[in-house]
Amino acid sequence: MKFYPLNLDVENKPCVVIGGGEVALRKIRGLLAAGACVKVIAPEVCAEVEELSKRGEISLTRENFSEELLGDEIILIAATNNPEVNRQATAAARAKKILVNDVDGGGNFNVPSTIQRGDLLLTISTGANSPAFSKFIRQMLELELGENFGAGLEIISARRREVKKLLPNPQARKLFWQKFLTREIWELLKLGAFDKLEKKLAETIRSFQ
Repeated sequence: MKFYPLNLDVENKPCVVIGGGEVALRKIRGLLAAGACVKVIAPEVCAEVEELSKRGEISLTRENFSEELLGDEIILIAATNNPEVNRQATAAARAKKILVNDVDGGGNFNVPSTIQRGDLLLTISTGANSPAFSKFIRQMLELELGENFGAGLEIISARRREVKKLLPNPQARKLFWQKFLTREIWELLKLGAFDKLEKKLAETIRSFQ
């Protein structure tokens, strides 16, 4: 299956998860981490979901799913252990033009394996062919991409405006970053050698002045 890659801004946006078990919990946590306003619809929930509700991190509707319970959500995740309920929720979401992820595979988007390092986000998808292979690739990349890469992004981002001011021409900026972002920089990031990274960045800036 071919997917169109997309990073969606859900901060402060209403999203709904149907189900309250362990699978639903993982989906809920992912949405909360992205800043979404999460509503959960389920007659019964696990202890962790109950705790999130008590702390006010989610809203909880203890009912069986029905289309009337949906509002203006931009995402629906059908994550119950009942394929028929998931199918009903998916059909309702599609009718309302809501993006839907069905854990049984009936939705119109999936949630890929991810690696998060600060603002650096990598996603891995196998086109729904093998979630286990996605997980394997993620685990291998996590060994390569330590937390230093997130810190490195902060350093580079902080100097980006300076580079843009120095080189207003987009093609010139492209050449700049091609010159700077080499295998040497990759190794400095892995080592957490941020002083050397800063020095290399400053040298590259001077070479374009």
